[in-house]
Amino acid sequence: MDKTLTAAAAAGQLVLTVNDRLSRHLAQEYDRAQQRQGRPAWLRPAILSLSAWLNRCQGQLPGMPLFLNQAQLQHVWERIVAADVESTGNQLLQVPQTARRALQAHQLLIKYAARFGVNEAAEDHRAFLRWRQAWQSAASEHGWHDPAEAPWLLAEAISQGLVRLPEQILFAGFDETAPDLLNLREAIQKRGTSILDWQPPAYPNARRLRVAAADAVDEVSRCARWARALLTVNPTARIGVVAPQLEAYRELVEQVFTAELEPERLLAGDEVPHLFNLSLGRKLDRVGVVAAALKLLRLALRVDQSEICWLLCTPYLGKAAVEAAARAQLDRELRRLRRFEWPLPRLAATLRTFAEKYAIAAPGLVEVVTILATDLKRSSHQLPGYWAEHFTTFLQKLGWPGDRGLSSGEYQAVQHFRKALAELASLDGVSTAMSRSAAAALLARMIGNTEFQPEGAGGPVQVLGELESSGMTFDHLWVLGLHDAALPRHPGPNPFIPLTIQRRHRMKRADAEREQHFAAQVAARLFAAAPDIVLSWPVRGNTAEQRPSPFLNGIADGQPLQAESNSPDRLLWQARPALEELIDDQGPPISTRKPFTGGTGILKDQALCPFRAFAHHRLRAERLDAPEIGIDNMSRGTLVHTVLELFWAQVVDQDALLSLDQPSLAKLLGDAAEGALDRLERELRCDLPHRQRQIEHQRLVSVTRQWLEFERRRGSFRVMAAEKNRQVQLGSLAIRTRIDRIDELDDGTCAIIDYKTGRADPLQWLDQRITEPQLPAYCLGLPHASVGAVMFAVVRSKEKESGFSGLARDSAAWPGAKSRALAAGLEEKGWSGFDEVLAHWEKTLPALGDAFTRGDAAVDPVDPELACKYCDLKGLCRILEQAGVVQEAQGD
Repeated sequence: MDKTLTAAAAAGQLVLTVNDRLSRHLAQEYDRAQQRQGRPAWLRPAILSLSAWLNRCQGQLPGMPLFLNQAQLQHVWERIVAADVESTGNQLLQVPQTARRALQAHQLLIKYAARFGVNEAAEDHRAFLRWRQAWQSAASEHGWHDPAEAPWLLAEAISQGLVRLPEQILFAGFDETAPDLLNLREAIQKRGTSILDWQPPAYPNARRLRVAAADAVDEVSRCARWARALLTVNPTARIGVVAPQLEAYRELVEQVFTAELEPERLLAGDEVPHLFNLSLGRKLDRVGVVAAALKLLRLALRVDQSEICWLLCTPYLGKAAVEAAARAQLDRELRRLRRFEWPLPRLAATLRTFAEKYAIAAPGLVEVVTILATDLKRSSHQLPGYWAEHFTTFLQKLGWPGDRGLSSGEYQAVQHFRKALAELASLDGVSTAMSRSAAAALLARMIGNTEFQPEGAGGPVQVLGELESSGMTFDHLWVLGLHDAALPRHPGPNPFIPLTIQRRHRMKRADAEREQHFAAQVAARLFAAAPDIVLSWPVRGNTAEQRPSPFLNGIADGQPLQAESNSPDRLLWQARPALEELIDDQGPPISTRKPFTGGTGILKDQALCPFRAFAHHRLRAERLDAPEIGIDNMSRGTLVHTVLELFWAQVVDQDALLSLDQPSLAKLLGDAAEGALDRLERELRCDLPHRQRQIEHQRLVSVTRQWLEFERRRGSFRVMAAEKNRQVQLGSLAIRTRIDRIDELDDGTCAIIDYKTGRADPLQWLDQRITEPQLPAYCLGLPHASVGAVMFAVVRSKEKESGFSGLARDSAAWPGAKSRALAAGLEEKGWSGFDEVLAHWEKTLPALGDAFTRGDAAVDPVDPELACKYCDLKGLCRILEQAGVVQEAQGD
C-alpha cells in the first residue's frame, strides 16, 4: 500500500474501490501497515467498494425510493417477457434467459444515459422496447427503482445538498469511467469535495517472459509448479495469477492447483490451510448439499430408478449414516424388480414389504418417501414467501442437510441457500401466486445464477480475472490464456440494443475497436503489476491452434522457475514399494453334498472363466441390475417362454396343433399372451401401461404364431413336460436344473428343447469348456438310446433368424437344424454319431463341476471376446491389466 493511499486512509478520507475484492485487499494492507508500526489499535479505514457506498447512501435519497434486488428485477422482467410471449405467440423465446439479457440491456441504457426509438429498431429491438415500456409503467405504478439508477439519483441528491460528503474522495483501481459515474463525480466536485484517482505504482522495469504452452493443461500445470517454486523460496511472497477468461480456466485451475499446491486437501479437506484463492466461485447449485436440496424440492410423484438410487445413497437426508447398510441392500432389491419408474406411495409400501419379508428395515427412509409423497400432492397456488417458508419446513422434516457433520464449505453453502430462500420470499411484492412446482423451479433458477465462494479461503496465491485484479500489485505475476481471442476479446454486443447505439456510446463489448482500447488498458496495467511477470498462452485450443495475443509482441520467450511436479499420482507412483507378486487362484473347496444354488449357470461361468464362477456363485459378487424403459430384453424373452408353456399345456401334441383353425389358434395364443403378461405384472408388482401391454400382446401373438409354423413342419411329437425340474450330479457338484420342454418323438426317443430368443451356438457343445451347458447337463444320466435330439428352439421376430439349431439322430425332421459348421466340427473331432457327443458331455461336464467344488478360481477366460466383453467383473479381476487382453480390447 503506497503512501498516498495510507495517508488518505489514516486521515479518515473516503476511498472508493472498483470492486469488493480491492476494498478488502486495501483494508488488509492498511491493517498490516499499522501492525508494522507497532500500533495496538487504530480506527477502521473508510475503504468501501463503489457499490457498497451507493447502497449505504440510498437511505439518504429523498423520498426513500424502493430499489428492487436482482432477484426481484429478474422476476419482474420474466413476467413481462412471458406475458408478451403469450400475447404474440413467439414460443421460440426462452423466457428466463431472454429476460436476463433484456434486463442487462435496460441497465446498460441507464448506465450510459442512452435511448433509441422505434425508427432505429429491428424486430428484436422493438420487442425490447415493449418490455421496457411495461417495466417503466409497473415501476411508476409501484414506485420501483432499478439499482442501476442509484448513481444518477445520488448525483441529483448531492446537487441539492441532501447528502453529506467528506472533503476528499479517492477513487481506486478504475480502468474506465462510465457516464453514470462521470456524472456522479461531477456532482461531488461541484459540492466542493476534491476527487483523486489512484492506481497502484507500476513496475516499468519489470522482468517479462513469454511462454508458449502445449495446451491449457500444460499451461496451468507450469503455472502451479512456478508458484510452488516461489513459495519454497519465500513462503510470504505475494503471487498473482490472472486469466482474462477465468471462467474457462476455473475448473482446471482448481484441479491442478489443488494437486500441486495442496495435495493433502484431497484427503483432509477443509482442515488443510489454503495456499491459493480463486476469485471466481462456482455456481451454488453445483455444491453437493445445495444440489441435494434442489433435487428434493423438484422430485415428482413418480420417480425413476436413478432418482431412487440417489435417495438411497445421498448423505444429505435424515438417518442416512445409521441406515447406510440397509439402504444399500434396498437399492439392490429394488433394482432386481427391474422397474424403471415408481409412484412414491407404491415405493413406500414396497419398502415396508421389504422390511417384513427380508428384514431390511430403514424406517427413516420410509418416512422420507412418505413425506415426499404427501407434500408433492399440494396443488394450491401461493405467494413465493409462503413457499419459501414451506420449503424450509419441508427440508427440515426430511432431515436435510443430514446427520453427519458439515464441512466449512458445506456449512457456508447451506447459509447461502437460506439466503436464497429469503430472496424468494422477497418476491412477494413483485409476484402473483404460483404453484409449488413453479416456486421450486424459480428457486432453482435463482440459485443457478448465484456464485458461491467459501470465506476464509485466502492464501499467498491469488487467482483472479482481469477485472478483479484492478488496483492490485504482486511480487510475482503469471497471466494465463493470452491468446488472440482472449486479449482483446471478440465483441459481444447486447442483442436488444441497436449496434449503432452501442457503438455511439462506446458500451462494453460493442465492437472490436472498443475491445481493443479496453484490452490495451488492461494489458498496460497487468504488464506492470509486478517486478516479475510471466505471460503465457496455450498453442492448442479445443479445436485449433491459437496465436499469441498481439500485446505479447516484442516480449522475449523464456522459461520461468519451476519445481518438480507435486501431483499425488506422480508422488505415489515414485514412492511405491516393491510389490510382492501372489497368484491367488485357489479358493476353499466345497464339502456339502446338497445341491448348490445357481443351476447350470455355475457350469456356464466355470467354462467361461473359473474366477467368474467363483466370484458369482461363491462370493455372490454381481453387477447391480439396471432397469430399462418399458419391458427389458430379459423379461421379453421370459414372456415368449411363458406363452409357449401355456400354449402347449392346452394343445399337448402336434396333431392337436395341426387340427386348429386360425380363429382357434388366435384365441389360444391370445389367452396365453394374456396369462404371460399377468404373470409378469405379478412378478414386477406393477401394472403395465395399457398401450404398452397392448403392443406387447400383439408382438407375443405374432412371434409365437410364426414359430408354430416351424412346429407344424416337424416330425410327429407329443409334449411330455414343460419347465421340468431335475437334480443332476456333475462329478462332485450337485445342481438343480430346469428344461423348457421335453418332447416324445415317433421312434420313442425324447427331444430336449430349450427356447432361445437370442443367438444360439450349438457348435460350442463340442468344446472342452462348454459355455452353453443347460441342455447337455440335462442329458446326463439318461440312457443314450433314449435321447433323440437336443435342440435350441430359436424364436425370433424375423422368420429367417428363427428355427431349430442343435443335434439330432434325424436332422431332416427338424426345420433349420442342418448346419455345415456343426457337421464340420464333428468331422474335425472324428465323431461319427450322436452317442459320441453324449459321451463327450459325460466327460467334460463333471470335470467342470469338480473344478468348481475344488475352488478353482484362476482368471482364465476361455476367449476374451466371449467371456470378457460383457462380463460384470472386469474391475474385480482386473483382466484388462493383462497386456494381451488390453490389446485385443483396443483392437475391437
